[in-house]
Amino acid sequence: MQQNNLSGATFKLIGANILFFFFQILAGNQGPILEYFALTPALVTSKFYIWQLASYMFLHGNFAHIFFNMYALLIFGVPIEQEWGTKRFLLYYFFTGIGAGLTIFAINFFFPGPGYFFPTIGASGAVFGLLLAFGFLYPNAELLLFFFIPIKAKYLVVLYGALELFLELSGGPGNVSHIGHLGGLFFGIVYFIFFRKHALSFRTKVLRTKIIKNIAEHQQRMQNHSDKVFEKNTEFKINILKKLQQNGPDSLSDDEVQFVRIMQIMKDEIESNLCPDSDFIEEDPHCTNCENFDACFLRRVKRYVSSSER
Repeated sequence: MQQNNLSGATFKLIGANILFFFFQILAGNQGPILEYFALTPALVTSKFYIWQLASYMFLHGNFAHIFFNMYALLIFGVPIEQEWGTKRFLLYYFFTGIGAGLTIFAINFFFPGPGYFFPTIGASGAVFGLLLAFGFLYPNAELLLFFFIPIKAKYLVVLYGALELFLELSGGPGNVSHIGHLGGLFFGIVYFIFFRKHALSFRTKVLRTKIIKNIAEHQQRMQNHSDKVFEKNTEFKINILKKLQQNGPDSLSDDEVQFVRIMQIMKDEIESNLCPDSDFIEEDPHCTNCENFDACFLRRVKRYVSSSER
């Protein structure tokens, strides 16, 4: 999570919007700036000014227009950038802003009207996308509608979405791009649907990989434990054979005698396909690693016990 400071992308976006607004004021808010950077569907089609799908977000009509957009960018952008990080925040911001521009262009292209030749400016499409994201991330956070009516973020998203749809269908104020606002909301929904689907797939893959890794680690621990037990038991058996060879059965402790008896019960008969007893060398790795080592061990124990009884 990033720190809340003036170096964040949210404040840089606000600064860029204010800078462009000053350029607009100096240029008289008309002329080349609007021609080249405002979103005019007719110019996108005829002159291929495709950059207008993004550049229109940095232009505003008047002080109130930029103030409310930047205020919304500030209160929604800062927590979202802190939650997501700068790269994902910027991706989402431009995805919804450009998506809103595509919506404006598509509607006016397929349903030509005055809007086909009329320039659209403002960051409202991206701001509505941020509003949707804020509602998804912090649904129960309380916001102040009109600066004094408390309302939860999830209800504010629904309220604004319904209001913009109503104003668009009823032919609301002509100087407000309600279709652009709806486009920002729509592309925000598309982003969340796409991201959640792929995030779930990614989390599933990560979980599967983690489970496989844990199983492998567990198997390795069990194998290491088994190897240690095998090694310890092998040393124990070799010590028994040495004691029998040097001092006979009476030199064995009660535990060692009990161990031999349990081994004899577990292997109640000696395999017939063993190597000759003379080839058995208890400390030779070839013998200790052989699957018939226990049988050879018991055969050697039986030989030492028989020899001492004579």
